[in-house]
Amino acid sequence: MRHLCLRIALLAALLMPLPLLAADEIDADVQRLQAQLDQLEAEASLAGLAGLERLKARQALDALRAAKSRDRSHTLFVAERRVETAQLMAQVESLRRQSQQLDREHDQLQIEISRRDAELARRENERLRLQSLAREEEAQRLLDSERMAREAQEIAVAAAEAEAEQARRLAAARAREAELARREAELASAVMLEAAGAPPPPKRLVGNAEVYTLAGNAFASGSANLTAEARASLRALAVGLAGASGSILIEGHSDSQGEPAANLALSKRRADAVLKVLAEAGVAANRLSAEGRGQDLPVADNGTAAGRAQNRRVEITVK
Repeated sequence: MRHLCLRIALLAALLMPLPLLAADEIDADVQRLQAQLDQLEAEASLAGLAGLERLKARQALDALRAAKSRDRSHTLFVAERRVETAQLMAQVESLRRQSQQLDREHDQLQIEISRRDAELARRENERLRLQSLAREEEAQRLLDSERMAREAQEIAVAAAEAEAEQARRLAAARAREAELARREAELASAVMLEAAGAPPPPKRLVGNAEVYTLAGNAFASGSANLTAEARASLRALAVGLAGASGSILIEGHSDSQGEPAANLALSKRRADAVLKVLAEAGVAANRLSAEGRGQDLPVADNGTAAGRAQNRRVEITVK
């Protein structure tokens, strides 16, 4: 009988109407958040950015308008976070576009400088060639004496050395132009990958931490230079990490081939390269740290090519 009375009392308490919030309080919150969204939409520099986050913010605001009193606090919290996220993501995307534009302009300027240097070297080479021809003609006229012949030979040798030096300079300028063109192509490829929505590195859960793994093919062999695909993948990851909190540990690993000290140094340079890309993409630098682990923590058998490929990796642990 006692249990029955307790159940009846509990049911009566649940059926009691919840206190209603004042209409002006609800309207004030809605108007405040709507004004923030309107201001975001009005900024021309942010037009078309963070479209998904803006849509989620508008949906959360609609949910707030329709929320019942008992759901009011939670719905208001969600709406405020959605609006803040839309604002932050629009600013992050705007800064990323500006950074990419500056990178492209810088590389284009370097290509133009290289082309100009190559043209100057070509003209200088032609001038020296003509000068060499003139000296050879002069030497030919002076071959009537041994002294004049030796002088002509010395002139020809000096001209040949100068011509060879200019040829080396021209070859170096062309090689630099080709390298800058390659970098421009890689940058264009990264931009296309980001526009197509490059996925972040694969993730797994280790306890309460999320661990993202960047495979060894993200770098050129024996190098700490990231490929365009890897940069795009890391920038996609940075979008999800930029608005969060907590520490991020970046650990570089290698296989067992080569000297341990060299493997350790290479793994540290690769971890530093990943840290740099995440920081440039908007992740707070004070959350990031990088370590090189070398060959000490393998996840597969170093006796096989497939196992060594798995051991060459960079792990990004988000706590």
